[in-house]
Amino acid sequence: MKNIILVGIMGCGKTTISKLLSEKLKMPVIDMDKYIEKKYQCTIPDMFAISEEYFRDRESEACLDMAKLDGYIISTGGGVIKRKKNRDVLKQAGTVFYIDRPVDNIVTDVETAHRPLLKDGPEKLYQLFDERHQLYLDSCHYHVKNDGTLTDIVNKIVEDVQED
Repeated sequence: MKNIILVGIMGCGKTTISKLLSEKLKMPVIDMDKYIEKKYQCTIPDMFAISEEYFRDRESEACLDMAKLDGYIISTGGGVIKRKKNRDVLKQAGTVFYIDRPVDNIVTDVETAHRPLLKDGPEKLYQLFDERHQLYLDSCHYHVKNDGTLTDIVNKIVEDVQED
């Protein structure tokens, strides 16, 4: 089975959904942010402290690494779609699902302490959504609304993958 790639704004459920998909489909999961931190021996907040560009360069390299995988569930970082080359690489690397969760729901339960782009408050999330929504749509094969149960979302993704 080819890769299943999850994109969406931070807090949309990519990590949780990837774990549930892994259990259901018996596929390994790779979290792109954790992969980047391990590969470069540096936390994402520390990379952002150098510059966002520095982090985005590492992220683009990780996309190329992920493109070499086969049969993985890949949970990406929220901003991976900011660069067109990343969107193109991911679309070629597998089936891309945009997990679209209402921002109002995210704001109520996302932990901002470990999210460098949210250090100035949750209103930034609304701005990021406005900036990125179309990019997420442009980068995906399937647009999945995350406004139901996790079971419903996982079943919908499995159904779409099996039709592919």
